[in-house]
Amino acid sequence: MTGLATLALHAARACGLFALARRLTASRLRILCYHGIALGDEAEFQPMLFMRAETFADRLDRLAAGGYPVLPLGAAIERLRSGRLPPAAVAVTIDDGWYGTALRMAPALAGHGFPATLYVATYYLEKQTQVFNVAAAYALWKARSSRVDLAAVDDRLEGDFALVDAGQRAEAARRLRELADALPCAETRQALLARLYAVLGLDFESVRNRRMFSFMTSEEAAELPSKGIELQIHTHRHRFPADDAAALAAEIEDNRRALSRCAAGPFEHLCYPSGEYSRRAFPQLEALGIASATTTNPGLNTPSTPRLELRRFLDSETWPAIRFEAEISGFLDLLRGLRSRAPG
Repeated sequence: MTGLATLALHAARACGLFALARRLTASRLRILCYHGIALGDEAEFQPMLFMRAETFADRLDRLAAGGYPVLPLGAAIERLRSGRLPPAAVAVTIDDGWYGTALRMAPALAGHGFPATLYVATYYLEKQTQVFNVAAAYALWKARSSRVDLAAVDDRLEGDFALVDAGQRAEAARRLRELADALPCAETRQALLARLYAVLGLDFESVRNRRMFSFMTSEEAAELPSKGIELQIHTHRHRFPADDAAALAAEIEDNRRALSRCAAGPFEHLCYPSGEYSRRAFPQLEALGIASATTTNPGLNTPSTPRLELRRFLDSETWPAIRFEAEISGFLDLLRGLRSRAPG
């Protein structure tokens, strides 16, 4: 966000436009989206995926200071549909199931008495290895002053890359990901990851011991409902095969079976993995008992928003606090609406 844009938002708030926007959008539901909390320098690496614990705590403080009602997701959706939503109500959602969520987010939410929904991709919950794609991309980023010859990592790979170049890092990550996807199990992917870290001269044991890129355990997840965090569906393998009915059903049902070992359910709220979805799959989702599904499409939700296409604000470490306030007040959503209606 540019300095000029930040100054403009401060001026808008000072002129009372945030307060006006909150009144104008009072009947709409705000759904916030978070992912992981940084346990090291992950927020510098991927600030859209990992947030500093201090930033997350500040967001919750601002919700509390602003008097925003924070509701459980299911109750918020039901009250939105029935016209009984408290003014400017908020639902907090968290994706994936990173260890930092249990370690840092859960206590922060409990400290405010705020409920939340955690959408869990249960494959890594069960496997307890590092999430390959993220951990590999981090290694390439961390060693970005170096070069890497992928053949030194695995003889099925090739290519020499200057990691200072973001494009070359991305290509190296793509080749690693393709090989990893072809491997038979999480354990063989973990071995590939360890070789990558060794070739780059990085301390893989430190990353693993700190659980920087691993999910919480099933036992840790099972403790969350008692702290006000419900567990819901994010697919088992973090994928949404919209054009393969059998595969999609397996993703949902495998996810439910794994979640049922941690909590009582019902498991009826879905978050699309990586925000990828297709309206063609909506009838099947309804048949599978999915009551709601959240996207990464920005904006506020009205009673007419499709329940399988709910909008969320994907918060980020890169957002200044004034941007967060502009979003949660509804000011930026109103601006987006005005721009969309403006003549070409």
